[in-house]
Amino acid sequence: MHVTRAGTTPVRRAPIPGGPTAEALVAPGISDQVAVIHMEIPAGGRLPEHAHGASQVVLIPVSGSVDLHHGDDQHALLPGFAAHIDTGERVSLANREPVPASLMVVVSPPDFAAQLAAWPLV
Repeated sequence: MHVTRAGTTPVRRAPIPGGPTAEALVAPGISDQVAVIHMEIPAGGRLPEHAHGASQVVLIPVSGSVDLHHGDDQHALLPGFAAHIDTGERVSLANREPVPASLMVVVSPPDFAAQLAAWPLV
């Protein structure tokens, strides 16, 4: 068993203007099946279009609102929603609100989450 609380592990920031921060709560290496990331997208921030390699991703908003873009589709994700992103799907995220948005991100297998270790520490 592994228990972690947000705010107790290293926080990394995407190396782009307005990029999100990410904190691994269940880091790759703890499980070979799944990773859990706490992500915060600042007010007006974004994560440009990207894919997740061999990983599937589930986004679970905790607070705030995030726009999820996939091709011509756009969905506003609010607390109480969950979004599944399959392998090969390219998506982008944007926070158009004046407050940060917080998400739990479940990644399986954890391969994609391992790439976040390259982001600079906050």
